[in-house]
Amino acid sequence: MHKDQQDDLYNKFKTKIELVAGECYRVNTALEASELVCNVLIEKGIKDVALLNSPISQKGDFVNLFEKKGIIVYTDNFRQVTPDAQAGITQVNYAIAELGSLVQADADVNQRLCSTLVPIHIALISTDKLIPTLKDTMATIHSLPEIPGFVGFITGPSRTSDIERVLTIGVHGPKQLVVVFVDEEVGGVA
Repeated sequence: MHKDQQDDLYNKFKTKIELVAGECYRVNTALEASELVCNVLIEKGIKDVALLNSPISQKGDFVNLFEKKGIIVYTDNFRQVTPDAQAGITQVNYAIAELGSLVQADADVNQRLCSTLVPIHIALISTDKLIPTLKDTMATIHSLPEIPGFVGFITGPSRTSDIERVLTIGVHGPKQLVVVFVDEEVGGVA
């Protein structure tokens, strides 16, 4: 994909995710992502985070930077730590530009624990995994050698209006969603 096309898709995604109160950033490298995410955590007053290791977080050396800044980083025992962790960081598989949605296509339950049980979800994604449409995304998933045991779509912070038809944020998942696109190719997730 040409850089102009990628820029256009990113801008469409950013516009859509911001319409549903999500935050969206783009950096060149995994190290820049680490610095950005660390600053976001500090600005939001986050003292601990559940980090599901991924190619971006490992290449960006997230754990070392966060710990140097005094942030406690949990990298295992997610069933125990995510209900009380202040934030969770995962790397998602795809992003859909036309919807401003993220796609988790992974049977690993830790992916869901670190993205749904925390008040703030920080989603990392390689910019080259930005796909124009839902139709293109479904075709991509169906072309995988094996269809994942779980496919989930994330569009902004959790919201519901189940109770008296009043919109409430964060009842069934995170109250905040931060998406960080990384241009550097790091490999890994689908």
